[in-house]
Amino acid sequence: MNLKRLVLACAGAFATIVVGDYLIHELWLGGFYRATASWWRPAEQMRSLMGLMFVSEAALAAVLTLIYTKGYEASKGTLSQGFRFGVLMGVLLGVPSSLMKAFVYPYPAPLILNWMVGTLVEITVAGSVIGALYKSAK
Repeated sequence: MNLKRLVLACAGAFATIVVGDYLIHELWLGGFYRATASWWRPAEQMRSLMGLMFVSEAALAAVLTLIYTKGYEASKGTLSQGFRFGVLMGVLLGVPSSLMKAFVYPYPAPLILNWMVGTLVEITVAGSVIGALYKSAK
């Protein structure tokens, strides 16, 4: 395992996830969230918990990167491996949890679908970044 590349890939995945979450939840779905403000924590309460969000994003980036390194095949292209990994992890993280939310919470189907698609895209990009940045020691 190449520790320098592992840390670099983890940092890249973290940055991707932070930016992805901003794009999905602030720009793409922000208007919906503001229109349904009574469903969510007040903004000041969320701001006070932002550290917890960053910890969870960092943990996700670290776990994704570690899992990637365990299946990494040096003889295959890194970007294509990362993309494939990202799609699989995106499906794993996005589809079941979104469908479970559809069962448990009375959220509208378009919101659930947007979360599912957003997660799939975000994690696919994160996997691609991990693949592009991680290379085993030669």
